[in-house]
Amino acid sequence: MAITDRTRKILWVKAGGRCSICQVQLVTEGTDTDDPSVFGEEAHIVGQSPNGPRAGIISDVDSYANLILLCRKHHKQVDDQVGYYTVERLKEIKRQHEEWVASLGEPNDPGPVRLIPDPARPPKKMLKLIISGTDLWHFIEGAYAFYPSRTSGLSDEQEDLIAAFYDNVRDWMDCSGDLSFSEQRHACSSLSENILELAKAGFVVGVRERRLLLTGGVSKAPQPWRALDIEVQPFSLMQVVDAEGKLVDLDKFISKYLDQERYSKPHVIEKKKRPRAASNASW
Repeated sequence: MAITDRTRKILWVKAGGRCSICQVQLVTEGTDTDDPSVFGEEAHIVGQSPNGPRAGIISDVDSYANLILLCRKHHKQVDDQVGYYTVERLKEIKRQHEEWVASLGEPNDPGPVRLIPDPARPPKKMLKLIISGTDLWHFIEGAYAFYPSRTSGLSDEQEDLIAAFYDNVRDWMDCSGDLSFSEQRHACSSLSENILELAKAGFVVGVRERRLLLTGGVSKAPQPWRALDIEVQPFSLMQVVDAEGKLVDLDKFISKYLDQERYSKPHVIEKKKRPRAASNASW
């Protein structure tokens, strides 16, 4: 008994016109003179002949249940390697492939959207010292978010001063991608004013880049997500080191800091060692 047209149509539709193993589409492109060429084959799971691969006795060897759609390469392979491609394995391959085809085009639950650390780009241990709005703008531009931090035990006036700085950072970050060059200069100037006011009040600003991955949602591949750690801390809690890791005299540095003079080498900030009871500081 041969495979019926109805059985053949069911097999091809459920397999999506693709090989059940490699999932390649079983038709070539046409040419200017010829139609597309079909190279899919309807393979028997239980052998068609008594001496064929995986030979057995079933009521209808040409039924849909006993057929699997394959490309020529894999049809040859499954019939040559019967020790691996058993009846049970081929039925499972067929089932998984047809479930995959049936799921194509259907809305799937994308899962929760999460931000996770990028394991390939861990954050630095120290923060970059920020002494001007231009310094800070280089970090803000292209960042999606920032995580603010400040010390406890501040006065209301100090809290208000730091909050105004963070609000300004957030406002400029939200529109950073849409600013003209002249507007970016205005942003740098505005941020410099904040930083100078903080310095006069005895505070220093430090920034650290944080590389994250956005996972879940409609995108299957994780998307890079750049964020910042921005900390405002008193000068008294800081150790300032230069690019070579050498300590900078804090008194001299504060004087230059308040005058907004720039060093020739970049600086980073490291928190001073504090009493053990307060050793959980993040700087």
